[in-house]
Amino acid sequence: MSTSAARPAQSAQVAKSAQSARPDAADHAFACSGLFVEYPLRTGPLRVLEDVAFSCAPGEFISILGPSGTGKTTLLRILAGLLAPGEGSSVTFEGTPLTGPNDGVAIVFQDYRSSLLQWRTVRKNVALGLEGRVDKAERDQRVDAALDLVGLSGRARDYPWQLSGGMQQRVQIARALVMRPRVLLMDEPFGALDAMTKTQLQDELLRVREVTGATVVFVTHDVDEAVYLSDRVLVLSGSPARVTTELDVDLPSPRDQVATKEDPKYLRIRHSVYETLKGVHQ
Repeated sequence: MSTSAARPAQSAQVAKSAQSARPDAADHAFACSGLFVEYPLRTGPLRVLEDVAFSCAPGEFISILGPSGTGKTTLLRILAGLLAPGEGSSVTFEGTPLTGPNDGVAIVFQDYRSSLLQWRTVRKNVALGLEGRVDKAERDQRVDAALDLVGLSGRARDYPWQLSGGMQQRVQIARALVMRPRVLLMDEPFGALDAMTKTQLQDELLRVREVTGATVVFVTHDVDEAVYLSDRVLVLSGSPARVTTELDVDLPSPRDQVATKEDPKYLRIRHSVYETLKGVHQ
């Protein structure tokens, strides 16, 4: 599936709405400094993250890599406003201190089966976040646009259990997009899918990002996925963990599953990331 493909009608409406809501490009979508997190245990506080510092520009695609247990999901939950960082940490969203969930931020989880309501149709799952917020006409228009954007217009009346895993994950992405977020936070969204479906959804995500202009912060364990998708890769390591490496991914767009992965520059960046992670594990 080509990342340059376009669905000009309803998809363009999603793009226009997302881009018009974005702040000036000189601002940061997110900026963190001195960020730390502790969990209370009987034996005393366990510090998971320590002095985490990074920023993310509007429209940028950042992937976060690191060994299991280094706090990648914890960091994503902080950016979503679902978890408070330690006192004195600085976390801002579009220049404003982040103190809780923000309408401009949506999160997509790996476990699509638990995230979707199996007794509601695809359409009603996607519409869930809009109920009580907008009138029916606007809700229908936004749901139509989101389903069109992820290629599920023809499955709106089906139930999640009638869909493949990849389609269910598309429903979850559509449910995020219908809220017209400026930022998508994604926690290993393709980790449970087979290789073929995974590559298809990677290209679909790049197309969605191209159409909407959304910022994406993407947690993954897959080095190839991180390099293929991203503008920049952050590596979390240590105990407690911090951002120890930032690698720019200067690859041409649109990206292609064959041509991009045969590009010598892609192979060099991939090698650099693997060497960085190898050092982390030693």
